[in-house]
Amino acid sequence: MPFLFFIIFALLCLTLMHRIRYVKRKEQESMDRFWADEAKADQVRKQDISHLDYIYIPIESLPFGVDSSDDVKSLEDSIKRLDDKKILNLNQYTNTELKMQYGVANLPFLTECDDRFTILIRTLYQWACRLLDDGYTAEAIRIAEYSIDIGSDLSGIYYMLTDYYKLFEDTQALSRLAESANTLNGMYASQIQDYVNAALKELTN
Repeated sequence: MPFLFFIIFALLCLTLMHRIRYVKRKEQESMDRFWADEAKADQVRKQDISHLDYIYIPIESLPFGVDSSDDVKSLEDSIKRLDDKKILNLNQYTNTELKMQYGVANLPFLTECDDRFTILIRTLYQWACRLLDDGYTAEAIRIAEYSIDIGSDLSGIYYMLTDYYKLFEDTQALSRLAESANTLNGMYASQIQDYVNAALKELTN
């Protein structure tokens, strides 16, 4: 019996050692690929980025001025300050991929554009929430829908619209929202997709 136990223990140790070596080898291969891609990306010359899908803020159609509270005015001012700035949704790209496509010299500018996008969608969400709390439901939904149109992946925006469409049994709008949700790939993508798709299933059954 002790000998059998020793054999089993030895086999387990060998299996564990093999697994550790395998994981380390894969990690090293991954790091080698990363640094090779980085070195290659750093050699890419500056590309023309004037054709990129820059985000337009429709100042004239968003509900500015409907709520006179100081908090809302502050949020509106933040949106307006972004109006003349270049904004890009680059969440789906790594820095290496951006350098590979557009050249290393463009990375600082592209990073700024992406940072502005993050500020924009967060401010839009805060604005929509405040309007919703203050009773401006239609205006809040307009902001939320614009936020989805430009690629927001904030769960709160999706939950807000899901609850609204479900309340009014707007199957078509909820179906469009589900299509947008199903394109997400961020940390909370699966939770958002489950929430929207569950609401859509409930309406269509």
